[in-house]
Amino acid sequence: MPKFISDEVFAKWAAQWQALEHSREPFGFFNLGSKLLLGDFFDGNDFETLVSTPGISTIKVRFGFDTEETKFKLVLFGVDSAGQIITPYYAHAPGDFREAGDGPGGNVPDVLARQWIKYWEEKGHAGEITSPLFRTQYGFLNGYNYPVKELLAALFRFEKMPKIYIRFVLHRYFPAAGEAVQKELTGSYSFGLLFQGIANRGSDNSGALSLEEESGYYDLSAPCPRTC
Repeated sequence: MPKFISDEVFAKWAAQWQALEHSREPFGFFNLGSKLLLGDFFDGNDFETLVSTPGISTIKVRFGFDTEETKFKLVLFGVDSAGQIITPYYAHAPGDFREAGDGPGGNVPDVLARQWIKYWEEKGHAGEITSPLFRTQYGFLNGYNYPVKELLAALFRFEKMPKIYIRFVLHRYFPAAGEAVQKELTGSYSFGLLFQGIANRGSDNSGALSLEEESGYYDLSAPCPRTC
């Protein structure tokens, strides 16, 4: 089960995340020794209750930071078409620290998803996860929004409710700029999330997750800001 948190705790974590915007130090909480935090597994039963909420139209994923635990947090909740919050806050401290891994495509082509994953892993293993990677032309990222009807497309191939894997990636892009500035641009990177449905058969003798089938990656997000 997820850890449900109050409005006050959510506001506290969100503020502590925002306080990192101008940090000049690498975000070491994305690393554990030589391993990199690749994403977060969201329990399928929790996802079911989230998307089954009457009136839900959008799932919002927000970033937080707990200074007491020194951990990055993902907080998921649902809103209706008027923007009213109609679910609890589902709080997670992602713990999937491991080496590189690929997956099949969803609405994102394999070749593009692999590039985004590669950028995150290269920067992460080099200890270069810093605040500029969480900035866009709209400001410091608070999170992303996902239309429920689009995320449900990840579930059609499964007979039982899968786990939902939220994969961390970096998008490389060129911001709008004047002609003189464009000649000097080398490209910017921005943190992103890919959703993927994953079924499993349990675990093997080593305790590792045994994967059965995967939905592919889905990236249908709108960044906050601007669409908070």
